Amino acid sequence: MASSSLSTLCSCTSSSLYPNTKLSRYLSANLTSKTNVSIQFLGKKPFPLLSSTMRFLTVVAATAQSIPRGKTKKVVGTIKMNVWAGRATPAPPVGPAFASRGDNQEKHMAKRFCKEYNARTADKLGDIIPVLVTVYDDMSFTFILKTPPASFLLLKAQDPSCFKGSKDPKQNKVGMITIEQLRKIAEEKLPELNCTTIVSAMRTIAGTACNMGIDIDPPILEPKKENSFVLKIDTF
Repeated sequence: MASSSLSTLCSCTSSSLYPNTKLSRYLSANLTSKTNVSIQFLGKKPFPLLSSTMRFLTVVAATAQSIPRGKTKKVVGTIKMNVWAGRATPAPPVGPAFASRGDNQEKHMAKRFCKEYNARTADKLGDIIPVLVTVYDDMSFTFILKTPPASFLLLKAQDPSCFKGSKDPKQNKVGMITIEQLRKIAEEKLPELNCTTIVSAMRTIAGTACNMGIDIDPPILEPKKENSFVLKIDTF
């Protein structure tokens, strides 16, 4: 090892133990790569040890070099959007969502996001795919794709041309789905629902369908209390 590296190490060590002393200056000026020195820790301010037993420091070599750590990215914001699969453009809602982050290069970020989003959702054309975007301080981003909203899947199952639920679900119905369709939707949404079984997921989706004015054939919900329903488990 080069003597300069060892001298530097010893200089730091001796200076911290005996600042501004002859020993410190001697170690810095005279140590070489072949020098082994034992330093006895004595004096008014002994080195903090677990016992009072005399300790020795043997300087042998310094082989490791300090490696600077990489800069950690800082999250500056998150964006939640519902975007048509494969059809994202810098127009609303994507463009304004990135601009709201206050970044100077939001237009470029929006374009890059659209390109990556469209590539990852090319096999889901016709669906609305929610996305959670995390924006970092170095103008980079990552995003996570979610499953389509339950309301979208319900409307798509009963009538692909209908994209709105009923304003008065008790009086005006917008369509009907089968129990097989309900189960399929529940299976797709199960990973993102606060449910542990397919039955509980079906109960949740069935409640959403009822609030949208979508009936289920055969009926599986029965009134429990005002504005609430219970699932007929024996239906399955």
